[in-house]
Amino acid sequence: MAAAIFIALGALVLPTAARAQSTIAGVVKDASGAVLPGVIVEASSDVLIEKTRSVTTDTVGQYKIVDLRPGVYVVTFTLTGFQTFRRDGIELPSSFTATVNADLKVGALEETVTVTGDTPIVDIQTTVHTQVLSRDVLDALPTGRTIQGVGQLVVGIGLNVPDVGGSRAMQQTYMSTHGMDASNNTVMVDGLMVNGLQSDGQVQSYFNDAMNQEVSYQTSGIGADTSAGGVRLNMIPKEGGNRFSGSFYSSWRDGKWQADNFTQDLKDRGLPNNSAIDRIYDFNVSEGGPVLRDRLWFFGTARQWSVNAPIAGTFVSDGTPSGFAACLKAPASCKQGIDDQKIKSALARLTWQVSPRNKVSAYWDEIDKFRGHAMTAGDDYDTASVLWNSPAYHTASAKWTSTVSNKLLIEGGYSNNTEDYTNEYQPGLAQARGTAAWYAGASRRDLDLISTTSVPLIANVSTQSPLRYNVQGSASYVTGSHNMKVGLQRTWGHFGHTRDVNADLVQQYRSGSTGIPFTVPNSVLVYNTPYVQQELLNYDLGIYGQDQWTLKRLTVNAGLRWEFVNAEVPPQTSPAGRFVDARQFAATPNVPNWSDPAPRFGLAYDLFGTGKTAVKFSLNRYNASRTTGDANSGAQRYNPLAAASFTLPWTDLNHDDIAQGERGC
Repeated sequence: MAAAIFIALGALVLPTAARAQSTIAGVVKDASGAVLPGVIVEASSDVLIEKTRSVTTDTVGQYKIVDLRPGVYVVTFTLTGFQTFRRDGIELPSSFTATVNADLKVGALEETVTVTGDTPIVDIQTTVHTQVLSRDVLDALPTGRTIQGVGQLVVGIGLNVPDVGGSRAMQQTYMSTHGMDASNNTVMVDGLMVNGLQSDGQVQSYFNDAMNQEVSYQTSGIGADTSAGGVRLNMIPKEGGNRFSGSFYSSWRDGKWQADNFTQDLKDRGLPNNSAIDRIYDFNVSEGGPVLRDRLWFFGTARQWSVNAPIAGTFVSDGTPSGFAACLKAPASCKQGIDDQKIKSALARLTWQVSPRNKVSAYWDEIDKFRGHAMTAGDDYDTASVLWNSPAYHTASAKWTSTVSNKLLIEGGYSNNTEDYTNEYQPGLAQARGTAAWYAGASRRDLDLISTTSVPLIANVSTQSPLRYNVQGSASYVTGSHNMKVGLQRTWGHFGHTRDVNADLVQQYRSGSTGIPFTVPNSVLVYNTPYVQQELLNYDLGIYGQDQWTLKRLTVNAGLRWEFVNAEVPPQTSPAGRFVDARQFAATPNVPNWSDPAPRFGLAYDLFGTGKTAVKFSLNRYNASRTTGDANSGAQRYNPLAAASFTLPWTDLNHDDIAQGERGC
């Protein structure tokens, strides 16, 4: 298995952490500086449905309270014979370890010393490089409110295509860090992975931005509880609360507000019109609150957002070759084609405090993505553009958390990413196989006239059904100086593709001599359609153990993850087409079948003992992410039912503009 090793060394003053949730930790001493074991430490906040979490300091006076949600906390320290010490106003972001120390003075328990001070801003125990964006920051940034559009603002993260003002909110860009490709990113909601399956997990779903209380981006030093070494993104969801609250967000950007860089030089070079933005909007409403106070909370949100973009070199013509030619000669006389897109999201989340020590949460985010006219330069707007629909498109998860004791935490969860979508002909263009209309409805492309196309090319018409499932579980044993965690994670999935098109070929022309598209036949590009293609990810299994060990001012973060990946091409059949016989293939197993270790190690040192400056070092090995691959890798590369084509000459001797001929002619 391919792997990557990263080394990080530096003095950091940014919040960093290795967990999906946050931690409060510290040391308790008496007035003489002696450590105090047996102190009861309680962290309370309105963001906790159970209200309070408590632990006891160990023999060296250290404590850790893990799995805390982001919010404002009060930390209370009590021990018989000493005054109660209370620290107010601790603002705890996600993915952060806040150091809160206490010095107790001799006195009665009913005597309380309350201290309100600065919130810790430096994580002196973990080695992960984390940047957390709060809800206020997410609302203030002028982005497209996508995980990629926000991620490009984080130090160390780049996009393959920049998202300017939300212009890429409909068609994804891909994040990367350390030069790794996007398949090595991990996308999570509340610590549960919701990566897609397509292209080894590069293609992600769309997310309802209003569901997030905070978003955490991690770029280095990631622990053994995560497989890949790219960007680790965790969306911390809103859960509702004991009071009803809601929000409404709206934005509108009109094309008339956009600057114009369509210069005369571009026109002189033959560009008939330019790509631009016609309209971008985003409307998002949410509401949350109690169903049963302190027991059952709900949160729901609905969103619709859209990007309409005129595409360079496209026109809305009268549908005839001469009409398209007229648009090429006088672009200003024809309306430009617009790639119209919108996404709707409806999300619901429930959080249930089953008992004082057990909590269950679940959510479902249903996506409806519509793209009315997907096209490129030269495509005829009415006939060659592609219609996108999403019959089943969602992410979902369910999570159980059990605080067995103040030292033992058990978590388990299930998550799913379904991205079932279709790329279709415009209404009325798809024809019944073998009919006269089916032969006449072939794709047409003129190779001389800016690749002008009538009826979508075969490569653009398909159905894609990548389904990915994930289960994971872990147990954390926490003492004052140790935070030990063991767990396992398994993902599996199925990817189905189909392709069935008119005529099983593309008619190609070279009409430069006439200037009118589709008037000089040249060749045909014949395909092996129809076919049904499938790949299976049998398992991507990771078993791991890790420990965070604090020794005075030094914290050691060490772990080992062992991973097993297996995928296959199942037995497949596809019917005969115009240029191919019926096909039947046996299974192709073990593509790939890998097993590799991934050790992780890091050191964090509180340089001056003040909790304000930390020096950190990490050395980690990450195995390359793999699902079912793509055309160049993994199971899909070895699938015998891949697309295939070859070119034949065609002169249209009978001048009916229909390429005749069958298999065997």
